[in-house]
Amino acid sequence: MPYISVILILLIALAVTAGLLIFFVVKLYLDREDLRTSSDVILARVLGRFPLPVFAVNKKHHVIQWNKALEVLSGISKEEVMGTNNQWKAFYGKERPVLADLIADGASEEEISARYQGSARKSALIRGAYEAEDFFPLLGEDGKWYHFTASPLTSRGKVIGAIEILEDVTERHIAEQNLRYYARQITRVQEEERKYIARELHDTTVQTLVALIYQMDNFRSGKPVLTEEETAKLNAIYQRMKTAVEEVRRFSRQLRPPVLDDLGLLPVLEWLKGELKKMYEMEVEITVTGEHKRLQPDTELALFRIIQEALINAAKHAKVSSAAVLIKYLEHHIDVSVIDRGVGFDLAGKIDLLPRDGKLGLAGIVERVQMLGGKVDIDSVRGRGTTINVEVAL
Repeated sequence: MPYISVILILLIALAVTAGLLIFFVVKLYLDREDLRTSSDVILARVLGRFPLPVFAVNKKHHVIQWNKALEVLSGISKEEVMGTNNQWKAFYGKERPVLADLIADGASEEEISARYQGSARKSALIRGAYEAEDFFPLLGEDGKWYHFTASPLTSRGKVIGAIEILEDVTERHIAEQNLRYYARQITRVQEEERKYIARELHDTTVQTLVALIYQMDNFRSGKPVLTEEETAKLNAIYQRMKTAVEEVRRFSRQLRPPVLDDLGLLPVLEWLKGELKKMYEMEVEITVTGEHKRLQPDTELALFRIIQEALINAAKHAKVSSAAVLIKYLEHHIDVSVIDRGVGFDLAGKIDLLPRDGKLGLAGIVERVQMLGGKVDIDSVRGRGTTINVEVAL
């Protein structure tokens, strides 16, 4: 009996201890749930007053936050979307993952970039976050441009969801479009002026000089009685006039190469290659891949000017004897790279500061690419040369 009493006492003690453990575990769990619920309430209140549209999803892609600004923007109330995976309805006409969904899934950089056609990039401020810009035709009367950033929500180092914030950048895009339009118009006027001057030089100035040369030829063929000194002076004038004709012709072609309008981009680049060889003794290697096709005249002209400026910069400032031009014709766009191994310069990623740094040639390249709605990347390191990569949609 004493042994039984001891055993009973031990069992009761174990039961009490187990009960206390269970109580404290449940209490701790409930406390955490209360804390989590309180945090959600606080977060909902904060986001509710936040002026920018914000929403959050969990790992199952269910909406867990949807603020007032997003309700006004999308026309979808919080009650309609909370707990559902219908966040896409605010932005797209058919179901597809939004950026927050991709972040919650831990999507790779390649997947995110492909989904947003290269416009998405890693955030420079928030670890694991991505930002992008896109046009949403369903927002507003005429659609809206939004810059949006999605960041992972984590707990104990694990991603448990994502939060996304949107900023209306429609006015900025309209201003940029207007600037590009005016820049295109100015560039078009400049090119027309170049074309006019080139034609006038060829049709008038060159022809006048050629007529004078013919007259001098006729005069010389008449074998006038001249002294040796006079004959030498006449021959010198004759040679200078012939040199002037060649210089004016070359200047006319540089202003507006006729081969560009007649034959297109690749033939005019071959002409440019020869000119750079004569003027700067620089060898240019041109490599073309993909199916060559004629492009829109404005596009071909802009690409020619971009390549021309890049190669002349390399010849004048990079102190190189050779450079390479790579052209890739793809299905929906064309890629152009100009590579030199010259002195290079310190860029530090500040393309917008090129004009202030006196790099007007490179600034002109950037402006022409922007006018085409393309992308440009300039990679330069002092002592290692410069690479200019351009991508333009066809």
